[in-house]
Amino acid sequence: MKMRTITGFCLAAGIFLAAFAVSGPANAASLREGSVSAASFGALPGEVLWGYYETTYEGILCSSSGAATFPGGCNHQGNGDNILRLINPNGFANTNLAGAISQPVCAMVYVFDDNQEMGECCGCPITSNGLLNFSFNHNLTSNWAVSGPDGGFQGIGSVAVVAASVNTGILGFGNGKGCTSTQSGACNGGCDPTNTPGYIVSNINNLLGSITHNQQTNTADGLTEVSLFDDAGGDSNNLTYLQNQCGALVGNGTGGGICSCPTEL
Repeated sequence: MKMRTITGFCLAAGIFLAAFAVSGPANAASLREGSVSAASFGALPGEVLWGYYETTYEGILCSSSGAATFPGGCNHQGNGDNILRLINPNGFANTNLAGAISQPVCAMVYVFDDNQEMGECCGCPITSNGLLNFSFNHNLTSNWAVSGPDGGFQGIGSVAVVAASVNTGILGFGNGKGCTSTQSGACNGGCDPTNTPGYIVSNINNLLGSITHNQQTNTADGLTEVSLFDDAGGDSNNLTYLQNQCGALVGNGTGGGICSCPTEL
């Protein structure tokens, strides 16, 4: 009786493995031929991402004289530029495939200093499977619009990135960056991060991202790459604040407070 059970089990397992071996190449072949019906599983990235940057914090704050204020010593000191990387995982990069649809996503970027004051903001479109590499020194903090109570920008703070749909209604050439003349200079390619006209956040769009930090400790220098913190859909009050504050920041027409979009890779 026991031998028959084992034999039956082995036979069933052999049939299953044979079926799997036959089906595997067929599925692979269908994908090679351009099938768009293959399903993927897993949690989607959020629509709102947060991170921090630390580029040129004063080294004196890491000395022994600053130990009382910064007990962590030099473990928090920036040592040069940081890089923000954003990837659009939505849609199809190759629209020649049957049924393939491209899905560009707006990355609405808001940069804060260490006093929680927004100093720059901008909206940047990213095509399907596209990559944007932002330099904090050159793209995100070189046009700083405010000075804090500590005497100005200190090279340390937080950054929020919100994913939204491209607003086709404001696509144009009036502002010189792919938006109509009624849009702010922070608008690029139909992506305006301000409250005029504002945008809707939903799980239709999402982004992936990380920040590479150039850091210095009291013993060594080094690079670390940290994923952005996923805040899912974000807090609705905070999202309204981001749009309103960005609108106020860039609305005076001086051109200050507007970050720049890098060339997509």
